[in-house]
Amino acid sequence: MSDGDRKLTDYEVGILLANRREQRHDLEPVVGARMNDLDHDLVQAFLRRIRSTRHDIFQKVDDERALTMLNVLTTHESERVPTLAGLLVFGVYPQTFEPQLDLTVVVYPTAEPGVTGPAGERFIENRSIDGPIPYMVSECIRVLKRNMRRRSIVSGIFRIEQWEYPEEVLREALVNALVHRDYSAFARGMQVQVELYPDRLMIRNPGGLHGPVEVGSLGVTTVHSSRNRSLLKILEDTPFGDGHMVCENRGTGIARILVALTEAGMEPPHFLDEISTFTAEFPSHTLLDEEALRWLAGLDDAPLTRSQMTALVLLRKGASLNNSTYRASTGIQDSRAASRELRELVDRGIVEQIGTRGTTTYRLVDADRVAETDLFDVPPAMVEELSTVERQLWALLERNERSRSELETATGLAGHQILRALQHLRDNGLVRMSGRPRSRNATWVATRRS
Repeated sequence: MSDGDRKLTDYEVGILLANRREQRHDLEPVVGARMNDLDHDLVQAFLRRIRSTRHDIFQKVDDERALTMLNVLTTHESERVPTLAGLLVFGVYPQTFEPQLDLTVVVYPTAEPGVTGPAGERFIENRSIDGPIPYMVSECIRVLKRNMRRRSIVSGIFRIEQWEYPEEVLREALVNALVHRDYSAFARGMQVQVELYPDRLMIRNPGGLHGPVEVGSLGVTTVHSSRNRSLLKILEDTPFGDGHMVCENRGTGIARILVALTEAGMEPPHFLDEISTFTAEFPSHTLLDEEALRWLAGLDDAPLTRSQMTALVLLRKGASLNNSTYRASTGIQDSRAASRELRELVDRGIVEQIGTRGTTTYRLVDADRVAETDLFDVPPAMVEELSTVERQLWALLERNERSRSELETATGLAGHQILRALQHLRDNGLVRMSGRPRSRNATWVATRRS
């Protein structure tokens, strides 16, 4: 978003005012709904869980009283009726009473909505998913899997096949969107939107972040605030069907997303908190691809943790990391653990520490990066001093970062010839190296234009 003045919509003004007081929309009675509008089997599974894990009080009261105490039911005009939270979790078909409280899934053929695919198609799939929250989550994951690729990732010494987006990431992100969305009357005409593009997944829900939570703290601390506390409390004891509960209600959902993405070698998500909407965007790019793993192998003989590998590749791509952003990028919640991992990288000479205490940042030791706008033409006299081999290598490195072994393959030259030429180019500031000196896995790239 660009800076500037704009007039807030009525809904945005309403959200800002509502955030100043307690939200209770999930406790509102659903007028017209009755107990038989709830799925009996789902309700009984919930009550069994409650009675086996909670206070003895729930052993001493009947089902209706227990469900009222747990905010699944409430009293309206002397009758027991489902709350909005109870209907959304256990309703046979909640959309009978709230038609728009569902989610939509749109799979696009290109990276931009509105741009048609090769056969002129606007969508690959366009679905509206109804039902209670547990069903909507599981069905949305099924639809996304049908349209996702599978990729190979490296885990330790093994290579495993995994979905383009880890299932745990999908589940946590969808649950977050459905339970943290705005359920005020003004927002009940808006759905949770899921958009799958060839290069990213976007999940958008009505209502921005609630309370004191900020985008920068997501996944870094367990401090959380929800406008739908009763809904979260109910889902904490609602079985998903695979033995897990729908949500933990511990403020760890984003942290689990970050950990799962780190384990899969993927980029961290981008969060956008606007007043009326909150968007989570997940790039499909693999951080730890073959080229990145070769580069990491050239840094040090000692093993790296998965979070250290992720951070190093992000640094290589130009990110600026401190303790907080290291945690936000890797899912590590303990600041002491993050400091320990960063200190290990400093002690091993892979990264360097800039500043102290609150201003501390970290960068690669060989991170003498030159921004694209800083690249400039080299004086002809300097070019004339280069050998034919040096000019050939420099031209290759202007187009792409390469390892010494890749340069050998591209040129047919011997390793000692290439190494000597690279060292001369580096001495003249024409290329930079990332990795251990003389390692075949170290990579080289041009820093100046020919």
